[in-house]
Amino acid sequence: MKTYLNYINGELVAASTGKTMSCINPANGDVIAYAQESDASDMEKAIAVANEAFHATNWRYNSALRSTALMQYANLVEARKDELAELLTLNNGKTIGESHAEIGSCIDGLRYYSGLARNVFGKSVVPSEDSLAVLVREPIGVIGVISPFNWPAWLMIRGMVPALAAGNAVVVKPASVTAAISMALIEILTQVDGIPKGIVNVVTGPGGSVGETLVSHPDVGLINFTGDERTGINISESSAKTLKKLSLELGGKSPNVVFDDADLSKAVPGAIWAFLFTSGQLCMAGTRLIVQDTIHDEFVGLLKAEIEKLKVGNGMDPGTHIGPLISKPQLDKVLKYISIGKAEGTVVTGGGQPAGLEKGFYVAPTVITGLKEDSALVQEEIFGPVLVVQKFSTEEEAIRLANGTRFGLAGAVWTLDVNRAVRVAREIKAGTVWVNTFNKFYTEVEFGGYKASGIGRTHGEEAMLECTEIKHINFDIKPTYF
Repeated sequence: MKTYLNYINGELVAASTGKTMSCINPANGDVIAYAQESDASDMEKAIAVANEAFHATNWRYNSALRSTALMQYANLVEARKDELAELLTLNNGKTIGESHAEIGSCIDGLRYYSGLARNVFGKSVVPSEDSLAVLVREPIGVIGVISPFNWPAWLMIRGMVPALAAGNAVVVKPASVTAAISMALIEILTQVDGIPKGIVNVVTGPGGSVGETLVSHPDVGLINFTGDERTGINISESSAKTLKKLSLELGGKSPNVVFDDADLSKAVPGAIWAFLFTSGQLCMAGTRLIVQDTIHDEFVGLLKAEIEKLKVGNGMDPGTHIGPLISKPQLDKVLKYISIGKAEGTVVTGGGQPAGLEKGFYVAPTVITGLKEDSALVQEEIFGPVLVVQKFSTEEEAIRLANGTRFGLAGAVWTLDVNRAVRVAREIKAGTVWVNTFNKFYTEVEFGGYKASGIGRTHGEEAMLECTEIKHINFDIKPTYF
């Protein structure tokens, strides 16, 4: 069984602890690989070599080199996309179709930022007749990336690649439970020509030691984190001591608002996959379905009928629609929320573990109605296949309910009235609002949250620019000083 190593200073190395941790297949609980259980000393070494490489090599100045290296990386990943997709499903549990889509996102992202690497432009200003001001975009230095388990391939690449395109060095701490797929991608990176030793470093291990060292270290200039709200707050507090820049994509409780003129043939399947994609383990998942009262009962009935046609099972089975949750602790957490829902509302479908799948970490897609607005199921991110349905009568009430949590990552509006769509989309306090669709993402289009859903933006040019500092260089062009 394979044991994955850390990647520090251009070499694959074991942790100084001599310890490893297991990577589990959530479909059946089997160990599929091992990764390094590192400690703070391993992370400190990675940061030190990254800082040295940033200052000692020409990586930060050579945009052509960066562009070529990222394109080569994309091609190498594409050549092994089927193998990577299978490992992703084994390590994360998601369906094999979704895994192929995620690896495709990695390839697309690498190619996009390969082109953008040669377009890190500043600008010039003539503030007076005897002065020229040049504004230069410069890389920050060492950027720390902490990536999550739910999209472990793409979200690691998404954090790393804009930073590399801008000329930075990176130190990555992937999610421990999905370290196998993360390190498999890093092993491919070792084959890329031209990346100086120390520019990319990856250390696996516990967040409490390895992650905290990365967050608090004074030589790290920016932390890019994707994960839960509580950890984001902790990172903010730790990084404040060294005044780091932050890019945080945190939790969500995204509203999915359906008006009575919506095309139900699109809205029903759209609402289903808004909350079931990645088995509900998605920060922007549409887990609050807000339906107009005139179609509420009909919509819920259609929802129930379609959900009960779906197959829950091992993601390697091409007939599976919904895979397992990532771990036993996550399973227990979701089942606890469902028990609250049973006490406070009405379970329309689902409500527990499917029969015959007790060995893995499975939960049947669950729909709950009749909950109060202050219910934990309405207000808190569950990170599982659980949908709460709320009812509204007027446009104003729909907007109030949509904005009725502390989160603001994404949302959607379903209506055939374009004016209403624009009005409601503008009033929903979220970084992304879809109209008559859900979960549409593009590498070139920025993504991020309002309120408790985060700081900064990922994707697009904005993600790369967040990995830079702006420097003003001023030229005095008058012939004499006085």
